[in-house]
Amino acid sequence: MAKPNPFLALSTAAMALPAFAAPQPVETIVAIKATTYQEEDVPQRDVLAGSDERYKIDIAQFRLLTPVGEKWSLGVDVAYETMSGASPWGTIMGADGEASLIMSGATIRDKRTEVSLTATHHGESRSISVGLTSSDEDDYEARAVSISGEWEMNNKLSTLSLGMSYSNDDIEPTDALRFGRVQREEKISRSLSAGWAQVLNKNSVVHVGLDVTDHDGYLSDPYKLRDVRPDEKLEWALSLKYRRYFDNQNAALHLDYRYYDDDSGINSHTFHTGWHQNFGDNVRVVPNVRYYSQNEADFYRGSDDFGLATTINQSSDFRLSGYGAYTLGVKLIYSALQWDVSLSLDRYISDKSYGHDASDQSHPALLSFNMTSFGLNFRF
Repeated sequence: MAKPNPFLALSTAAMALPAFAAPQPVETIVAIKATTYQEEDVPQRDVLAGSDERYKIDIAQFRLLTPVGEKWSLGVDVAYETMSGASPWGTIMGADGEASLIMSGATIRDKRTEVSLTATHHGESRSISVGLTSSDEDDYEARAVSISGEWEMNNKLSTLSLGMSYSNDDIEPTDALRFGRVQREEKISRSLSAGWAQVLNKNSVVHVGLDVTDHDGYLSDPYKLRDVRPDEKLEWALSLKYRRYFDNQNAALHLDYRYYDDDSGINSHTFHTGWHQNFGDNVRVVPNVRYYSQNEADFYRGSDDFGLATTINQSSDFRLSGYGAYTLGVKLIYSALQWDVSLSLDRYISDKSYGHDASDQSHPALLSFNMTSFGLNFRF
């Protein structure tokens, strides 16, 4: 089943003061990256049935970006994941008023392959990109198409970006007949995005973006014992980014904020800051901190209610509860000639007490995890 990839959400921009426009690349870039993501086990006292082991995910990524002719570029991205461990199936309220988890066995094994192709035409002060993405795993297939454009204005001090995408996902849960799950369902998503980047001075740039996404179809989790969600969802997000380079320190400050809201009642705030410190011409160290907070969905329940009709929306998924989370990370980058080598470490912790509008009771499945990434870039 498609599982959110925290390593994507936690990735840090590599350049000290990046431009938001996309001119034709002048060289070919080949990049590889290996990431290990390990969730901490659930305390045994919180598990009523099943395994207390959580997910371990290993991710291998490859990227190729190359100019083609005088006005085109081609990007190829490939990701391969292997996943093992157990996941929460349901939440039961005990006689003591404390919630306990019903977990799957630790026999979940899955793999996912994702391939994306992006072709970009670079014109005078503008670029237009078309992308195709295919993602396949044992029980989930996704196909997506996207188109986006960027236009430079005001002597290249301003950049307007617009984009849209469409995806069609097919869901075929494993062991459907054995556990009474749906056998096959479909989900369709449509997204629109707009952004504006403004160079403030030679050392500062700011970006504001707006994203709107509409989902239709099967939005429930087929692996939960009782998970019934609306078959439509509208969400939007506003993002702000600020980059400032300090000459005296030979360093750059990255500040990001994102506000998210959807019609299921969830709103969230994400703050991210990173300090990109250069040491000479070859070494950069990037400590960073991320804070996330959300309230609970309208149909969230701290424990499953099997007395409700299956037509009534409810979910005990911990990701729909009110909680907050902190991520502490550091990234080391070494550059020499045409090579860049990077190593990053991230520690994530979550708790209801960290949130701005927490649920009444802390969900026992709230995560803590560690993530390690090693990357290698080559330019020629």
